[in-house]
Amino acid sequence: MTLSHNDVRRILAILDSAEHLDSLDVTVGEFELHARKHGAAGALPVSGPRTAAATGPAADAAPEAAATRGTAASAAPLAEVPAGLVAVRAPMVGTFYLRPSPDQPPFVTVGGTVQSGETVCLVEVMKMFNTVKTEIAGTVERILVGNGQPVQHDQIVMLIKPVQEA
Repeated sequence: MTLSHNDVRRILAILDSAEHLDSLDVTVGEFELHARKHGAAGALPVSGPRTAAATGPAADAAPEAAATRGTAASAAPLAEVPAGLVAVRAPMVGTFYLRPSPDQPPFVTVGGTVQSGETVCLVEVMKMFNTVKTEIAGTVERILVGNGQPVQHDQIVMLIKPVQEA
């Protein structure tokens, strides 16, 4: 038995709605899901069956992570949004990708401009790639997560400085 994308979403919804639950660990076959609410103690690893050949954006994760270290912050997630900036958050637990595929350019770069509704990254959960779009137009100030790195639900992945309206 395996977990579907919808199963993972339902599990995370249970965790989000439970008042007295800070974390949840689920094992189904070889797949393990360890979810923690923001501020709960402990790390948030997500693992699944490993194969020898990587496919999709994950195949390019190591070189990309090295290339984006200058733009990615330290391992500790940003807890508060600096004044004047708007956070783009991970919609779910998964793996963060800046590129649609290893041979494509990144969706955004630091200093680049974005329009409202534009795709800025992907979050992959169990081979399902979910687009993350910005809700505002502006300039990308910081990318806080390296390509191929795990993200938590509602984790800030990048900061955007909104366009000043005249």
